[in-house]
Amino acid sequence: MKRLLKLQFRNVFHNKLFYVCLGLSLLLGPVLSIVLSLTLSNMFQTGNGIDQKVLPQIISFLGSELGLVSIIYIALFSCLDFNEGTTKNIIARGYTKKQLLFSKYIVSIISLFTMYLVTCLILFIVYIKNGIGFESVLLLQLLVYIIGIIATTIFYSTISFISEKNSAAIIVCLFIPQIISFAIAAIETQTKLSISKYWIDNVSATFKSKPTISNMIFPVVCYLVYIVVIPIIGSKIIKNKEIK
Repeated sequence: MKRLLKLQFRNVFHNKLFYVCLGLSLLLGPVLSIVLSLTLSNMFQTGNGIDQKVLPQIISFLGSELGLVSIIYIALFSCLDFNEGTTKNIIARGYTKKQLLFSKYIVSIISLFTMYLVTCLILFIVYIKNGIGFESVLLLQLLVYIIGIIATTIFYSTISFISEKNSAAIIVCLFIPQIISFAIAAIETQTKLSISKYWIDNVSATFKSKPTISNMIFPVVCYLVYIVVIPIIGSKIIKNKEIK
């Protein structure tokens, strides 16, 4: 498994995909979204650097605009071995399809965190002048956000790995979650059940509107369930799936 991870990391840093997505994240960050929001919202404090509200906004930005870049990156990276025709060679070396899938999880998560950390660092350098205000609630937001990144990365890596091809993976990753959301909404309308809050895209909605410890428990538990359940389902699906 160690050698497999080393191979996957080599694929990351020797492939232009990571650098293109990193460039897009930096472009979307400082140049577009944050500049516009700071300018239009007048969030600068006079003479005091940057307002405290900007930090939660940056977190929200990473989960929205950068979310699209992340999904595309995960989809393309998860299918990289299939598109380069190296999957059979990896399996021939004695690695299982499950090990290959889990290597995608680990490397995708680390790659995304690297991408986000670089983006945040640039944002801080560009916008923070004389220090920032800090609220303890920010730690809660970061913790929930980090666990959410892990859960969503595993989710998109799984469906991308199953899709195998770049085009199919991107389409599935972009549209299947929306279709599931619509289906859940229709079920709720017909049955009057409240199940949308358990969907991976919605579990942190209450926490985002009111970031308290009590509201933090629900999204964290839901994300942890996804982190455990999705790999199990993914492993079952690929077990009998023919590797092309």
